[in-house]
Amino acid sequence: MDDKIYFLAKELKITLDNDERIIRLNEIEKRMNDNEEVMALSYRKDLASDKYSDLLKIYREDDEIVLNARRELIARKEELESHPVVKEYLKAYSEVRMLLFELNNILFRDFKGGNC
Repeated sequence: MDDKIYFLAKELKITLDNDERIIRLNEIEKRMNDNEEVMALSYRKDLASDKYSDLLKIYREDDEIVLNARRELIARKEELESHPVVKEYLKAYSEVRMLLFELNNILFRDFKGGNC
């Protein structure tokens, strides 16, 4: 039984590794990670996120300085997500996520809902 499960798991991994959606996602991810503009936008978003988190440790959530930091974080995140390569990545990621969600449902449907 264990050999059969191992073989099936290995087959599934090979199938996923060769799935065009996953291959495409990996290719886009590499382009995104190699893109200096995306790296700069991501860095700016990370700085805004750190600033917002730090301010939340000191001020209340409704303080003007925190609200401004939140607005800045939202703007930096939108700026990053609107970059063409990032948009392409997020679309491909969504497709792969749905594939994996469906696979998870198929593999583990008998374990859901307290049937065990």
